[in-house]
Amino acid sequence: MMEPILFDVVQLGQFPATRSRGREGRDRLEDKLVGKQRIDLTIDFTGVNAMTISFADEFLGKFLSTFDTEKFEATVKLAGLNAENFEAVEICLERRDTPAAVVNPDGSLTLVGDRILADTFAAIPQGKEFKANDVADALDLSAQNANNRLKRLATAGALRKTRSSAPSRGGKEFVYTVVTADVPDGQGLVDS
Repeated sequence: MMEPILFDVVQLGQFPATRSRGREGRDRLEDKLVGKQRIDLTIDFTGVNAMTISFADEFLGKFLSTFDTEKFEATVKLAGLNAENFEAVEICLERRDTPAAVVNPDGSLTLVGDRILADTFAAIPQGKEFKANDVADALDLSAQNANNRLKRLATAGALRKTRSSAPSRGGKEFVYTVVTADVPDGQGLVDS
């Protein structure tokens, strides 16, 4: 079972603006994840009125580009973004070529940071398991191309990847599910 973890970014301020503040937030988040396994991490921006791109890059861009989702068996999603913060996040993730799943106000999920992977993510069936061949068929791609895209989405924490119990051909076969749009209630990871 996945452990839901919520990190409230507002603990860094309603208007976080500096790289040093971003580094402080990233350090807090990384410290709280030490020793955790099988996590469903939500980074929640609710209450953050505005932030600079430099803060977003130092906090979120660097975290997402270095966080090892496979090691932690983790999924990651962003929630609570207003229009201005969404733009700052989108810019920093595109510059880093780092995709991330975002929970929209209507509860749906989108992917930001990579336009090709965003199109792939949009075509994936949410709420049920699927394999690379399902995506290949839906997008008229080769199985290898679909598999490469799914691997990048899993590495970004937007998909859960588990090994299939019975591969149909002699190699490894994986089953995927999309990260849930559920956002946990509660205090999140705040320093006491």
